[in-house]
Amino acid sequence: MRIITGSAKGRRLKMPGGGKTRPAMDKVKGSTFNIIADLVDDARFLDLFAGSGNLGIEALSRGGSYAAFVDAARECTRTIRENLEITSLADRGEVFTMDCLKFLQTVDRPPFDVVFIDPPYLKGLLDPLLQYIPQCPMFSPDTLFIIERQKKDLLGLEKMPAYRLLDERVFGDTVITFFRLTTAS
Repeated sequence: MRIITGSAKGRRLKMPGGGKTRPAMDKVKGSTFNIIADLVDDARFLDLFAGSGNLGIEALSRGGSYAAFVDAARECTRTIRENLEITSLADRGEVFTMDCLKFLQTVDRPPFDVVFIDPPYLKGLLDPLLQYIPQCPMFSPDTLFIIERQKKDLLGLEKMPAYRLLDERVFGDTVITFFRLTTAS
């Protein structure tokens, strides 16, 4: 796994051991960043279920001003810190070893511009987050949320009036969903 472009272009990232993470494929990651290209420069990113930090580090490499990385696994957050050092982006990243929902409920940060949500597939971790996001002060109607999920992992955003679906892209069994809040939190 490597950084596609920007200040850390071509740098290879470490992966947490044990095969517990599923990094975004370069094709999926490249397409996602092509779609949000106009939003990246100087933006604040939140990478939930961050794994190796692949998405947030790509955002920083492309000109993001700050990224918070959240993962409950210590091995993952240790790897993210190493990857931030490898890419010389540690000064713009902050790493949190905690449950993603708990992070949203207890950590106070200025609003984020873009949020990556890439949970383990088919584990039921999206629903509690989707229920809490509309009331979280770290988000606004301008915050762009991007979820990577498996086709079988249904979101049901059409049944949630707090959300406005913007786009969905399918890559084999992987779906990337882009959405925003409909109203202020």
